[in-house]
Amino acid sequence: MVTCQPLHVSQVGDASRTLTRRVRDLTPLLNHTRHDQRVGVRMNGPLFGSAALALVVLATPGCSNASERAAQRPDSAAPRAAAPAVPAPRESATAPTAGNPPAAPGAPATSAPPSPAPTFTVTEHGIGPLRAGMTFAEADAALGGALLVPVGVDTTGCDYLVWDGGPSGVHVMFDQHRVARVDIDTASIATAAGARIGDDEARIKRLYPGQVTVTPHKYEDGHYLTVTPQSPADKRYRLVFETAGGRVTRYRAGVLPSVEYVEGCS
Repeated sequence: MVTCQPLHVSQVGDASRTLTRRVRDLTPLLNHTRHDQRVGVRMNGPLFGSAALALVVLATPGCSNASERAAQRPDSAAPRAAAPAVPAPRESATAPTAGNPPAAPGAPATSAPPSPAPTFTVTEHGIGPLRAGMTFAEADAALGGALLVPVGVDTTGCDYLVWDGGPSGVHVMFDQHRVARVDIDTASIATAAGARIGDDEARIKRLYPGQVTVTPHKYEDGHYLTVTPQSPADKRYRLVFETAGGRVTRYRAGVLPSVEYVEGCS
């Protein structure tokens, strides 16, 4: 297929000048042809055809074969569909390691396991950070602001406060504006020596050799096992275990005289 393209002004001028020179060169030939026709001589066909073809080619310098033009100018070829862009893979925020294998596709995200609850132990001074003899402000600060005064409680006398979020089975006695003792009625909390609810009397005596004084229980068929610390600096403090049937049912720790109140604040 032959197609034509518009020519630049400079190309038109060059073609015009070339055509003028070629016409001038062919003028004698044309005159000779007319002379031969007058005398009855026929013009050579191929020669005349070549001249005519030359005029046509010179007159149409802007035409060329489409396939040839496409070969000469690759950018004139039909546009090809661009390949879809493939995004580069991004690194995972948590690269898999030997101890952290990659999660399966579609697997739900797992959160870190909750921190275990702190383990408290009891001594003659109190439990964990809570110490007998502390003021309310000191005790509240030690528990991170978790010490609460129930409605209607008079802190000038003897009563029990609330340890908000504290371990179950622990009761805080407050007497004369200070922490007086802690009462324990759960087997999940033991003393620093390892004594807990459910132990028999013989075990308590083994854990505190030479420190245990045994007295009859006021209400139960049992005893009070009172442990006196060995250090002279702790002579005001006691551990008191209550037993029934030969085994510990509850115990308390704190300062005298509050730690020996059989009926609590009653």
